[in-house]
Amino acid sequence: MEKYLHEIIDFCIRLFPLEVKMTDVENIINRVVNDPDYVACLDENEIEDCLEEIKPILEKEESLIELNGNVVFIGDTHGDFNTTKAIVERFFNVNHLVFLGDYIDREPMKWGSIYNITYLLLLKCSYPEKIVLLKGNHECNYAIPCFPYEFEVEIIQRYGSSDLHGKYVGVFSSMPLMVLTNNVFAAHGGILKEANLKQLRTTGKNDLGAIESLVWSDPVVSLTYRGAGNSFNEEDLVKFLDGINARVFIRGHDYDNLGISIYGDRCITIFSSSRYKEMGNRGILVAIADKEVSSASDLVIKDFSIGKWIIYEAARR
Repeated sequence: MEKYLHEIIDFCIRLFPLEVKMTDVENIINRVVNDPDYVACLDENEIEDCLEEIKPILEKEESLIELNGNVVFIGDTHGDFNTTKAIVERFFNVNHLVFLGDYIDREPMKWGSIYNITYLLLLKCSYPEKIVLLKGNHECNYAIPCFPYEFEVEIIQRYGSSDLHGKYVGVFSSMPLMVLTNNVFAAHGGILKEANLKQLRTTGKNDLGAIESLVWSDPVVSLTYRGAGNSFNEEDLVKFLDGINARVFIRGHDYDNLGISIYGDRCITIFSSSRYKEMGNRGILVAIADKEVSSASDLVIKDFSIGKWIIYEAARR
């Protein structure tokens, strides 16, 4: 009887294991999160499996992400994988890391775009509430072409075909467009003029007009000045922010205004890529909102351009 009892127990353990075995995708995600450089070892099939894992997480998010707690805003990283790793290592203890888009193209290192976006997506898989990945105009190339758009060519060079590019684009299309927290509105480039909070909450992620306004627009004082009629002046910005009970707009997209606060200290532009550290007021910047702010001066801005984090003084224009 005892013999049969042991056999029954062994059978039940095999049928209903006490430990749930991790899938291959979960193992890959955990490996990359704990050792970001391992992302360089992933093959095309492994990345495709991981993209299938992240897409449903992004699809559940609204166009407008509303947050509470300490938030660090990260500007355009543009394939600067090393800086992205440094940002995550330094600020991972905050409630939320909000990346403002443009993760790909113009990378300062070979394959940097692939490594940068893949690492961030896998980090999002593991920490879906902490990590927020907004669309930039380079992630919206499927809707409004941008130049230079090098990402597809890089994938072909790295993996021999463009098949994986379509999978990334499917993920890009699911990314949100904007964030609201601590009296701060954030998007990659611009604002939705005349829109109220209810309208922001119901904006489609792939609404062409919203994409053009939010990821392509610049302030009219910018030397780059893209976005045509959707570009915004101080009156446009103040009216928009007041209408949604926000005080400050944090954006990237426009290296001419990097590190410069404009429009009565209500709009600040940050970049977080070493490629652009000599532009504008200079720096590799992040902006910290650890409380409700009344102006851009209330943000804590830090700079990594000398290889360590220092307090940064934004210029005023």
